[in-house]
Amino acid sequence: MNLAPGVTFDEVKHEYWYKGKKLSGITGTVSKKLGLKYNGDFVGEHTEEGIHVHKAVQRWIETGSPESVHPGVQWLVETFRKQYPEGEIYSEVLVSDFSQYASAVDIILRTDSGLVLFDIKKGVFKRDYVTWQLSIYKKFIEGQTHAGYPVDGCVCICLKDKEYYPIFSKSDEDVEKLLYGTVAV
Repeated sequence: MNLAPGVTFDEVKHEYWYKGKKLSGITGTVSKKLGLKYNGDFVGEHTEEGIHVHKAVQRWIETGSPESVHPGVQWLVETFRKQYPEGEIYSEVLVSDFSQYASAVDIILRTDSGLVLFDIKKGVFKRDYVTWQLSIYKKFIEGQTHAGYPVDGCVCICLKDKEYYPIFSKSDEDVEKLLYGTVAV
């Protein structure tokens, strides 16, 4: 599934690009705008495990096997289809506004009624943060005339809690205020 044609992601540098222009990622932007701060040791420790978890989930979606013994990954693999038995599953799907921001949605489930967006959190579930993150992804997807996919729902999969939390998205106007500081006319 390609929801951001022309947007590329440099995995080594963790950079998003579109037509020669570097775009900002969403996670850092949302953290900064919400005033969330993390020390370097915390980020380093959690980044490595987070990368492993996301790669394992991506392998599971693409090949059927996560090749991981991580308990959170094993739980997700065992429960996802019980929670969401129908639809096509995609992982690490790029989304963008094509001017300033880009990111990858951890999991997208395409059903007959539309898309369900999932964000995987391996640690503490911070509803406000995840709500903004998934609301931005929803706006990017629905704002593209060529995409043609309505977003039917948003969910945070919290591996620590072993829970699927429904997320009720913010309005497009609120997303624009957060990202651009104004409401588009």
